[in-house]
Amino acid sequence: MSSSRVTLHLLLLTFVLFTVSELCKVDPSKMEGLSLHIKKLRPASECKMKINSVPKEKITVTSSSELTFQDCLPEDVQITAMKVIECSQLKDCQKTPARLSVPVLPTCLPAPLSSVTWNLRPPQSGSVELTSPTGALKQSLPGQQCNDSIIIKVVGDDGSTIGHFCHQGAIQTVQIHTKVSVTVSGMGGKALTAPFKHVLNVVLKGEISERYIFTVSPMRDTPVLLATPGWPIGMKDYSTVSWIVSVPPKMEAHLMFVNLSQPKCSNRHTDIRVHRVGCPEEDYSRREDEEAKSEITVSDNFYLNMSNCMPERGDFRVLTKITLQESKNFLQTIILSVVSALLVIFAVVLVVVCVVIRKKKKLNPEVSIYNPNGTSFLPAHNGFPKTREDNESHVYASIEDTLVYTDLLRQGAEIGVYGEFDTYRPFTGQTDSQKPLVSEAGAGADNMPVGAYQQFQVPPLPIRPKSHVQTLVDNDIYQTDDQSEEEHSPDLGPRLEPEGGN
Repeated sequence: MSSSRVTLHLLLLTFVLFTVSELCKVDPSKMEGLSLHIKKLRPASECKMKINSVPKEKITVTSSSELTFQDCLPEDVQITAMKVIECSQLKDCQKTPARLSVPVLPTCLPAPLSSVTWNLRPPQSGSVELTSPTGALKQSLPGQQCNDSIIIKVVGDDGSTIGHFCHQGAIQTVQIHTKVSVTVSGMGGKALTAPFKHVLNVVLKGEISERYIFTVSPMRDTPVLLATPGWPIGMKDYSTVSWIVSVPPKMEAHLMFVNLSQPKCSNRHTDIRVHRVGCPEEDYSRREDEEAKSEITVSDNFYLNMSNCMPERGDFRVLTKITLQESKNFLQTIILSVVSALLVIFAVVLVVVCVVIRKKKKLNPEVSIYNPNGTSFLPAHNGFPKTREDNESHVYASIEDTLVYTDLLRQGAEIGVYGEFDTYRPFTGQTDSQKPLVSEAGAGADNMPVGAYQQFQVPPLPIRPKSHVQTLVDNDIYQTDDQSEEEHSPDLGPRLEPEGGN
């Protein structure tokens, strides 16, 4: 073969190699310190991978390297990133939160990034705290699907799944008392095609009281679903979880256990407890052998604590729904405030009306009328005083016998049968319509006590001539029978009491 043909074949071979293979330089230091893992998915494919000219079925890039990919399609390769964040002692742990960010891969790689995993290793008996830099997190559960384009999977050091989370939720912090791995991937198994930069913040902290602690801040009119770790699988044996739920002022939380599964315990008991923050008394407490309420209402910040036993059969899992609603006490306070305001307004109106009436009375003063009979009066109060004909002061309910027989007694006195006598007479003093009686002599008027009763002395009858002593009334007692006055006057006999007399 001539030299010209050899040269032509070499040129053709070089052209083919450069058209089917590509040289790609990768520097992990420019990718948030993540290591890059490239895996060939289909062994029967024509895809050939090399790192620094060495063929590999799996490639791990931890430092600046040169990669080549020959006949590799996107579906032939899976690319993931990984990083370890750890500290052996709490004093050596980073105090500020570490940023968990999705890197941007070089465009020379044959496939996009599938997922990013951070292995978080706190000190002995330490914990991991996860927070979202953009709002809060929520669990991806049936009935509470994530609308985000990524999914965050948290797995324990033993490989058990703790939960799946996404953004735009109500979970402010997630604390886990164990080593965990956090994996971010595309929703529905899709690749991370968009440059998701800052996903989570992580802090390695000291020991916590529970195995899992979630801080939750529900939003009004947005129900929150909280599932026990590992859902739909039950909790680990003897594990505990606590939700610290914040309730806004003038609101109350309505808890509903929409899905509750209790095991048969061989050792200890499962426990569900609800008690308000700062209050030692529990609002709710149930074990697996007790009938549990399906709903409970709490009017303040509270703890929702759950613990598992050593199950003999079955598992312990709970799905809780929390909904905020207006506090009944607050509504009652509003009603009382409205009623009080109305009462105050009514009182003010009443005072104003009274003031107006008083002013009106001052503008129309009452005038008293002078009565020459001796009594002044106000027409508005008592009206005009009654006269003697009107007030009936001269009408008697009964008449004394002495009044009936006054003329008889007068005749007896004139002829010397009866002497002077004292008797009770009706009071004929001043009435309301008359002037006070004044004695002409005025004797004893100044010494008489006002309002005191004194026996009325009947003045003696004047001695009349005999021509005046005549019969005044024709009755059975005085029978004339044409007898002369001299026949009756010498002897009238003993005094006879009148019939019906005293």
